[in-house]
Amino acid sequence: MNLYALLGICFIPTALFFALALILNKNLKIQFCVWACLLALVTVIPTSMIQFYVLSLPIFTATTFAAVMITAILFNGLIEESMKMLFMCLIPQKKQILSTYFCCVILYGLTVGGFESVIYVIKKFQEIQGQGGKEIVIQLLLNRVFSAQAIHTFCAGLSGLYIWNFRHQKKNIMPFVYAVLLHGIYNFFASFSSIYHWLAIVAILFAAVECRIFYLSAIDKSEKQL
Repeated sequence: MNLYALLGICFIPTALFFALALILNKNLKIQFCVWACLLALVTVIPTSMIQFYVLSLPIFTATTFAAVMITAILFNGLIEESMKMLFMCLIPQKKQILSTYFCCVILYGLTVGGFESVIYVIKKFQEIQGQGGKEIVIQLLLNRVFSAQAIHTFCAGLSGLYIWNFRHQKKNIMPFVYAVLLHGIYNFFASFSSIYHWLAIVAILFAAVECRIFYLSAIDKSEKQL
C-alpha cells in the first residue's frame, strides 16, 4: 500500500459523514459543509506551529507524572481545543438550525482529525522508509482513525455546542471545559503502552456521552424559546 492510499484512508470517516449528513439532513447546505472542511485545514497549520514552540518550554520537557498530565491537558487539550473553537466561530449560524450547525461542527472535527492523521502518517512513513515495516504505519493509521479522530470529533462537538449556546444567550462554559479536559486525558492515557492505554477509550466514550447530553439540552432550550 503506497503513501497516497494511506493518506486517503485518513479521510474516509470525513467523506462518509459528509455524504450521510447531506442525505439524512435535508436542511443542511453543501456550502456550509465545504466551508467547515476548509476551516479544518486552516486550523491545523497555526495549531502545529504554536505547539512546536510551546513544547520546547521546560514544563513540557519534564517526564514526571504531573508534568506529563499537565502537558497533555495544556498542550493537547487547551491549545488544540482553543484553536478549534476559534476557527469554529467562523462557521455561519444565522442561516442554520441547531441540527445543521452541529453536523458542520462534527464534520469539522472529523476533518481536523484527518489532517492531523496525515501529519502523523507522513512522519512515520519517512521514519521507516527503506526499512520495510509498513504494517507499523497501517497500525498507527487505524489507531488514529478509530481513536484520535473520534476524540477530535466529539470534542469539536462539545466546543461547537458552547459556541451555539453562547450566541443564543446561554452562557454555559462546561462543554468547552469538558472538551479541554477529555482531550488532555485521552492524550495522557494514549501515550501509555500498558493496560492504561485503554483508559483513553473511556475518555472517548465519556466525550461522546457528554456531547449527546449537551446537544439534547440545547434542543430543549431551543424548543422552549419557540
